[in-house]
Amino acid sequence: MSDIPPDPAAPLPAPAEAPPAAARPAPVRSPMRLNRAGKLALVGGLLLLLLVPHLMIEGVIAERESYGEQVRDGIARAWGPEQSVLGPVLIVPTRTPVPPMAGEPLPPRWQAGDTLPPRWQTGAVAVLPGRLRADARLAPERRRRGLFEAVIYGAEVRLEAELAVPAIVAEPGTELRWREAFLVTGATDLRSATAEARLALDGRDMVARDAADARCIGSDLLRWDLGLDGPPEPGRVLALSGSLALRGTGSFNLLPLARRAELAVAAPWATPSFTGSGLPVRSDVSETAFSANWSEGTGQPLVRHLGSSWCQELVPATPAVGVALLEAVPTYRMVTRASKYAAMFLALTFLTYVLFELVAGVRIHLVQYGLLGLSVVLFPLLLLAFGEPLGFAAAYAVSTAAVLGQASAYTAAVTRRPRLAGLFAGVLAGMFGFLYVVLSLEAYALLAGTVAIFAALSVVMAVTRRIDWSAS
Repeated sequence: MSDIPPDPAAPLPAPAEAPPAAARPAPVRSPMRLNRAGKLALVGGLLLLLLVPHLMIEGVIAERESYGEQVRDGIARAWGPEQSVLGPVLIVPTRTPVPPMAGEPLPPRWQAGDTLPPRWQTGAVAVLPGRLRADARLAPERRRRGLFEAVIYGAEVRLEAELAVPAIVAEPGTELRWREAFLVTGATDLRSATAEARLALDGRDMVARDAADARCIGSDLLRWDLGLDGPPEPGRVLALSGSLALRGTGSFNLLPLARRAELAVAAPWATPSFTGSGLPVRSDVSETAFSANWSEGTGQPLVRHLGSSWCQELVPATPAVGVALLEAVPTYRMVTRASKYAAMFLALTFLTYVLFELVAGVRIHLVQYGLLGLSVVLFPLLLLAFGEPLGFAAAYAVSTAAVLGQASAYTAAVTRRPRLAGLFAGVLAGMFGFLYVVLSLEAYALLAGTVAIFAALSVVMAVTRRIDWSAS
């Protein structure tokens, strides 16, 4: 290079031309950022929005449960319904003359001076036993139709009764038709029992026939004619013994139509539910069977004067006692209870993500909140789908593993921090474990749930006590 200095008189070089305005890069604008309160408001709105698919899933659960009830009703119609047994009752038909009414049409070929034929109003007097004992042995089993099942049973019922015939005082003009007096026994459905029914009076077997003229809605009756020549001597005690072979579904009951009624029921079934107007005086429930004894009475007079529809007046007004054969774990009821915790599960999972943002500084988009929420919302639907073929316990394990694996893997991908993903998996596993414990508790479910929610709130308050909620 030359060391000659530049000539001061030489013209200066022209400055470089600036690029046109169109070629300049657009200034970068910072995205709009919400403060923490605004983000929480959006997350809360998303939580409310996710309750819509949750309500739709609850509708599916209710629909499947209703269809299951229809299937069980179909099985009951084919096999036999819930049975309510009626012990021996003495029925004495009555008739009362009715005076002719004004304007009543005269019979054909009636002439002046002829005597009008009498008109009668029929009725009955029912005499209840002083003591009734029923001993039932149930043989339950499960009957499936598709994915649904019902608990059916066969029942052998032995009946014993002592019936003292009182001196019946009828209303003036009412005729007691002792020659037509009969005993009745029955149950809700006797299609399978007619050939096996037996009743003996003082050790002598009686002959049964249908009591269709009783017109008893909801009960089938068997009529046992006494063949009396007239009224028996007052105070005569009828010693009765008999048996019925029944088929039923779901529950077995006894109508305690007696001064003192005793019922004994035993079955190889571990989950009975004692129903009716009174609880058993003694019960023994083990892991494989149960037995129970009731001691009930009518608390009413043993002689009842009834109208022409004597069966309808006698049977439906009597409260029954008995037992229902429940499922060990009722799938639909448990799924329904589990679905009611969906809102709490959503809130806790969203709260965990919020704490990740506030404490760990992770940025989580609202769409990612939504996808996580859908994963949690699907849990009751998975529980229902797997519960129908597998049962509740197995379905709970499968559904929990599916949601836990999916949500935890998604959290790992969102946060890119294995420790946070492991912490989230622990929180979610704890919630599912807590829910299973609460569903298993009958008496203390409310207490356990309330204490757990209070403890979770305390943890959140402790973790967030130093957070500035107004910061962006």
